[in-house]
Amino acid sequence: MAIKLEKLVKTYYDKLEDGKVMGRKCPVCGNVEWPPVYACNACGSYETEWYEMSGKASLVELYMTTTMSAKPAYKPFEPYAYGWVKAEEGPERNVMIRNVTKQNEAYVRAHLPYPCHMEIVQCDGYKSCVFAIDPIDGEGNPITIEKKAAPVKKEEETPAAEAEAAAPAAPGACKAKPETVAALIKLAAESYKVDPATLSAATVFETELKAPSVIFVGFCAKIEDEFDVMVTITDASAAKTIGGVAELVDKLVEEG
Repeated sequence: MAIKLEKLVKTYYDKLEDGKVMGRKCPVCGNVEWPPVYACNACGSYETEWYEMSGKASLVELYMTTTMSAKPAYKPFEPYAYGWVKAEEGPERNVMIRNVTKQNEAYVRAHLPYPCHMEIVQCDGYKSCVFAIDPIDGEGNPITIEKKAAPVKKEEETPAAEAEAAAPAAPGACKAKPETVAALIKLAAESYKVDPATLSAATVFETELKAPSVIFVGFCAKIEDEFDVMVTITDASAAKTIGGVAELVDKLVEEG
């Protein structure tokens, strides 16, 4: 069965939009759950309450990425590694750790547990929470990472092949089944409250369907209900367009 979108999930993503990372705290034993769940895993109480995380944490174990473990959807967050992290409030998770490089890996390992912090990042169409260390060099000295803007070429200087690659894919280029595309257009129209006639396989979620992150989460939940498949938000956002998500759905249905 597909997972239903619950109010708990909506509140969590709404708060990320507000710049807050929320967990759930048990008033009975004081245990904090993150990501938030209704039940306390320490004492079993269902009376947990919303609690804003401090964002402070410690990196306990570090695992560098390999060709097999690197994910294309995470490329905008490079450099990163994976690690076992313990939040100040207690929850422990294996998560992404930003700003870990081959140059500072040895220093970080030599000083485990190493201080890190929660960081809210913008993905395609929604916000998420990852962890990061402060940028340092191989000796542990603070450094500043400058974000360089991509060079802008004049239209006449852009090679035809490059311009074609940069252009949005035409609706006919979508390889998904027409009925899948039609179903997703209907679900997207319901989720984003727009006229389905304005949508197509080429519609881009991030630029053409701007809305709070939770809307995209709700859209994914509708897909799960409609097709009885499990769609991760990361994979769905990486697809970028309605047609791309339709191709993903067809693949998931085929895989069973």
